[in-house]
Amino acid sequence: MTLTHAFVDVRRHLEVWCGYPSLAEAMQTFDDLRVYVAGGVVRNVLMGVPAAPKDFDFFLQGTSVASAIDYLGCTGRLDATPYGSPRWYPTDREVRYADLIPVADFAPGLWPCEDIVDVLDQFDFTANAVAFDLRTGEAFDPQNGARDAARRVMKMVRFDYPHGPYVPTATLDRNVVLWFRIVHYASTLDLTFDPLTRDWLRAHRNYEAQLDDFARLFFRPDLRALETVHG
Repeated sequence: MTLTHAFVDVRRHLEVWCGYPSLAEAMQTFDDLRVYVAGGVVRNVLMGVPAAPKDFDFFLQGTSVASAIDYLGCTGRLDATPYGSPRWYPTDREVRYADLIPVADFAPGLWPCEDIVDVLDQFDFTANAVAFDLRTGEAFDPQNGARDAARRVMKMVRFDYPHGPYVPTATLDRNVVLWFRIVHYASTLDLTFDPLTRDWLRAHRNYEAQLDDFARLFFRPDLRALETVHG
């Protein structure tokens, strides 16, 4: 699937979501607001997964980001993600939410982000690291994530995150969070590990002892893919 065709399918998912009209109004109201969609909905389209997305990941950039988030909050409900960024429910009855992540606030432990490419270059795995500009349809794929999605390969973007809490107030290390996310998505999406990713997971398999801490803060991960790591 080409990125152009993928954007058409991503837009189709968005346009049937009840939050899309409010998002479109915010983009019309705030001319300088750039909205990029990334993460699961893009990844699943690239992999040919037909199911509707459970949620959306939007990265916001521009001088009006804070005003746009407040605007959306007036049309629904704002909570917080485990990372502290706004999570927007467009109505009280809608279970599908959108994480609204300011580009300037995305801080996984390396350099400050100035644009969407900086963001994608600090993502967890390559198939997740594809984004589209909702205004123009321009695609951003600095890590060849579309190729890896088509090949159904789980490949980490990088291995050099420093040790430390995933947010300043947390006790769980960011690399532990990354470890569980990589195993979980390889399991649920039936992906084959790239060799360097498998080696990193195997070298840090002691992180599995923190399963309950991860599940309490995020979700109960699917660990079936560990069979190929330990084997």
